[in-house]
Amino acid sequence: MMLGRNLGVWVATTLSALSTVAVYAPRVSAQTSGTDTPGQIAAGGIVHGVATGVSISLTPTWREFDAGGAGPPDALAPYAPPFHLGGILSLENPQQFAILQFATSDNPLFGHDPNWLDTQMHMPAGSGMSVLDLLFYYFFPPDGACIDEVLGTNGGASFAPLPGSTSSSAPPVLQVSYHCRHEATLSGFFGAQVSSGITFVQTNDGPRAYGMMAQFYLSPMERVASPEMTWYVFEALRNSPVSQGAVTHFNLPANLQGGQTDFFWAIGGVSPFPWVRDSGRSNQQLIHVAYAAIGTGGSKRAEFLALLQKVQVRAGSSAATQ
Repeated sequence: MMLGRNLGVWVATTLSALSTVAVYAPRVSAQTSGTDTPGQIAAGGIVHGVATGVSISLTPTWREFDAGGAGPPDALAPYAPPFHLGGILSLENPQQFAILQFATSDNPLFGHDPNWLDTQMHMPAGSGMSVLDLLFYYFFPPDGACIDEVLGTNGGASFAPLPGSTSSSAPPVLQVSYHCRHEATLSGFFGAQVSSGITFVQTNDGPRAYGMMAQFYLSPMERVASPEMTWYVFEALRNSPVSQGAVTHFNLPANLQGGQTDFFWAIGGVSPFPWVRDSGRSNQQLIHVAYAAIGTGGSKRAEFLALLQKVQVRAGSSAATQ
């Protein structure tokens, strides 16, 4: 199909030109992301450093692993939300079939307020700063192998409205979609639950790329306080249950068939939350906490909020006093 070949050439050319773009901070291992010593035994469990002066104590069932970087492949980075992530700490709990990830970022929220953030985070996937975009680009992005396949494949192109278009008169745009394979791991399972691949579009405003997202129920934003911290919490509960095929492919226990996957994203800052620049607090970075779990008992909200309460800011540290 000539249209498909033309768009395939456009995608390859665009990705090649963007392959040198690097907007994400390099991954910082847990050994250097905080001043607490990872593996240190505390009353609440094993201490994991999140950022300078910030840590969390978890039971030994949580173990650190290398998630492979701080965001999507470079070719997708220009289309991601405006947070520059670094200091990634990833943990998984095979007993609870859950993954937990921490990151720090700059603060693009200066000058805004909770109502603005609530509106942005509940926008459709592909809008640029929704909770679904955060899950796709930062928590479970497509891997480099999928991008390599995109570069070597001429997919079928079509004209269709942009995702989230509410007007029946919205003009169609040229787009092509690619399905991504997911490894048979816990992280691969959650990645497949978030999206099945990537869609590239060519609009009058330039190229865009976004996830081929599943359908989710997005809960209302919740403001949560923990020791020294203020969090804004967002939940995305997948509508469809886990299928038998997914259980078989990802080697999950049979009793998880019919369960639902639940995803959370919390954006936090040392209280008071830094909506405005404060010359007395030179370091007003944000802390992000992402969580994915599967179960048959509905929402995992209680489990996630309990984890947020375990995040500690050391008294006298720069994070607490700046």
